[in-house]
Amino acid sequence: MLAKFFRIVVACTVLGLWMVAAPAAEVATVTALVGSVAIQSASGVQRVAAVGTEIDNGDTVETSAASEVIMIFTDHQRVYLKAGTVFRVDDFNYAPGDASQSHSILSLVKGGLRVLDGLVATQGKGENYRLKTPTSTIGIRGTEYSVTDCGDSVACEGDQIVVYSGQIVVSNAVEKRIVGAGEGVIVPSPRSQFRVVPAERVKPVVPSAACQ
Repeated sequence: MLAKFFRIVVACTVLGLWMVAAPAAEVATVTALVGSVAIQSASGVQRVAAVGTEIDNGDTVETSAASEVIMIFTDHQRVYLKAGTVFRVDDFNYAPGDASQSHSILSLVKGGLRVLDGLVATQGKGENYRLKTPTSTIGIRGTEYSVTDCGDSVACEGDQIVVYSGQIVVSNAVEKRIVGAGEGVIVPSPRSQFRVVPAERVKPVVPSAACQ
């Protein structure tokens, strides 16, 4: 009995060491960058981004003033972050052989981004894609869109969302709405009704020539 106990302890110790040593699987790669971009892992380890830097689940990416970055996820989803943005990869998994197991859960903490979706959105279940913003949650299936979080700015209000192609589903605590190409939506707060307007009346996210 004692020998069996020690075998279990040794096995658990080896498993624990393997889990600590095993590297996190990359979910995205930085493909273009301007200025200074910082990445913080879920465990708090910080590093400076460069072209070719790998992004893992739990990473928070922050662009400083006059900085921007493009990340390409393993399902070919393209995410552009403008200057002054904080973005987090909450839980991403692309399973090429089983679309039902693929999911993309991302968060825009502040700032602005532009997204061209990938295979998780187009092949998987609609509910398996979510982008969380300060005022709403966005679901998509085959589209390109941008979000600007105005924060405390007096120049614009709440989240300013523009759809360039396809459709998105925007929801918060009081409303859920499908927004299509050529439309914009303004979400003032998590508990406010939306305002759907023509896209040209909403603040867009436009990458510089270096990040297009």
